Amino acid sequence: MEKTAKALNELLCDLNVLFTKLQNYHWNVTGKDFFVIHKQLEEYYDCVSKEIDEVAEQIATLGYQPLGTLKDYLENSQISEASNLKVKPESIIPILIKDFEILLSKFTQIKEHCDNEKIYITSSLMDEYLSSYSKKLWMIKSLTV
Repeated sequence: MEKTAKALNELLCDLNVLFTKLQNYHWNVTGKDFFVIHKQLEEYYDCVSKEIDEVAEQIATLGYQPLGTLKDYLENSQISEASNLKVKPESIIPILIKDFEILLSKFTQIKEHCDNEKIYITSSLMDEYLSSYSKKLWMIKSLTV
């Protein structure tokens, strides 16, 4: 279970950095598609906020301590922060594609750990996330066509 808890904590860090990045982009996006992207970014960070809580509670349920400091998040995340600059939608899209792909990989890895360790509730949660982010990724990639 320790391997799963460690992977969940890394995911928790990724989600927290992504949450802040999405808010930053939401506040700083400019350009032709402002209204559409601004609204979508808010939907994304609202969803990530819920996921943060779910993942932290899964860690606690397994008997481990969820990481909870900004320092922890930045040191343990594969997702990088966004700069405090105005940004165009066409600059945001490839970054979000990369971030969502990172998360999909982590969800798959965690699901495999959970299945091997017979932690089926957490495995089921990863199924939900895999489905959700696969759809998000498909939709956001459609913007680049």
